[in-house]
Amino acid sequence: MEGKWDLVVHTFMGDMTSHMEYHVDGETLTGTGEDAANGAVAQIENGCYKDGEFSYQLTIKTAVGEMTNTLTGKVEGDTLTGKSKNAMGEFDVTGTKIG
Repeated sequence: MEGKWDLVVHTFMGDMTSHMEYHVDGETLTGTGEDAANGAVAQIENGCYKDGEFSYQLTIKTAVGEMTNTLTGKVEGDTLTGKSKNAMGEFDVTGTKIG
């Protein structure tokens, strides 16, 4: 999971892309996320990574204010799949490692 990824959250308002940079130290996952649409950057909080599975929170700025997303999922090679949950619901997430 270590490295740079492009993530897409598939919402009812359309796909939302972010550029993520993950760092793994033991079972601790840290890093940053940048919203591709508005350039807002957020720090990963409460991140865990173990046996190919991850979970973390990310609070991002949106047009309607700040929103905390909880992301969970699985990494297989250069592909990531999972879910993003926030006040608007739960959405599928896909990702591709880019570096």
